[in-house]
Amino acid sequence: MTTMRLFAHHDADGKIRSLTWLDAPEGISVMLTPGPGELVAEIEGHKLTGTVPSEKALRDIAKNYKIAEPLARRTLTKKKR
Repeated sequence: MTTMRLFAHHDADGKIRSLTWLDAPEGISVMLTPGPGELVAEIEGHKLTGTVPSEKALRDIAKNYKIAEPLARRTLTKKKR
């Protein structure tokens, strides 16, 4: 069984720069290296089926959507001894 997985390269504001899709058997993963200033997120709940997405469908997603979840900011805190 294969699963269509969709990944977005995006900036800190959620603007999608590019999309990558993978249709692979369960248990197979991919490691994507973002460019400078980019992050990568797997998009859950997308409506793409198990067929190869059209270029238009991917462009429509990038144009009309953004990554909604804000990034968590992390700070360093001194350990308690």
